[in-house]
Amino acid sequence: MSREAIENLSLDLEEMRKLAGSAQRNRVQQMLAIDIRKLETDIQRQRDLLAAQASSEQTIARPVQTSVPGDVRRYQVELKEYAWDQSDKFIKIFVTVNGVQQVPEDNVNVEFTENSFQLVISDLNNKDYIFVVNNLLNSIDAEKSYRRVKSDMVAIYLAKQGPAKWAHLTLTAKRLQDLKDERLSDGKKTTPDDPSAGLMNIMQQLYDSGDPETKRMFNKAWHESRSKPTLEQ
Repeated sequence: MSREAIENLSLDLEEMRKLAGSAQRNRVQQMLAIDIRKLETDIQRQRDLLAAQASSEQTIARPVQTSVPGDVRRYQVELKEYAWDQSDKFIKIFVTVNGVQQVPEDNVNVEFTENSFQLVISDLNNKDYIFVVNNLLNSIDAEKSYRRVKSDMVAIYLAKQGPAKWAHLTLTAKRLQDLKDERLSDGKKTTPDDPSAGLMNIMQQLYDSGDPETKRMFNKAWHESRSKPTLEQ
C-alpha cells in the first residue's frame, strides 16, 4: 500500500470519528465505533507493511533500475472489475486483467493480512495494477491464502478460519445492508426531527471511502430503493 493510500485511510478515519460524534442513534454509533477500530488497526498494520516493504526494496531496487533504459515511468492503475464466490474453506476472488499471464510470476504479488489483501501486478504493458480490499467480513488465515495466475485473470483464494458462509465480502458492505434494512423496516418517511435523517449522510461517507465491493453494494441498494414505491402515511 502506498503512503498516499494510507493518508486517505487516515482521512477516512478522521471523518468517521466526526460522524460518530454527531450520530444520535445507538446502533449507528456502535457500528461506526466498530469501523473506526478496524480502520485504526488497518492503518497501523499497513504502516508496518509499508515499512517492511521499503526495507526489502532497498536491497533490490538498484540492480533493477540499472537494467531499465532511460527514465521510464510506469503508471498505476486501480483495478475495479471482479467477482467472488466461496466454498467451505475459501473465499475466491476473480480479478480480470487482460494479458496478466504474459508477465513473470514474480510480478504478480498478493499481500494478505488477517482482514485485508492487496494485489499488485508490476510492469504489465508499462503499468502497475493494484487491487485492494480492506475490512473483510471475517478474519482469514493469511498463511494459507494464495493466488493463481490464469489467462486474463488472477484468482485469489482467501483461506477461511471456519466453514461459516459469508453473506458479504466486507464489513462495510454488511453495515450498508444493515442500514438499508433498518431504514426500510421503519415503514415511514424520514422527518427533520427523526434522528435517522442523518443516515443518508453516513451512507454517502461510507460510499466515498469504500472499496469496490462497498461501492457495488451501495449502487445496488440505491437502485433498489429508487425502484420501490414511496410508502404513504
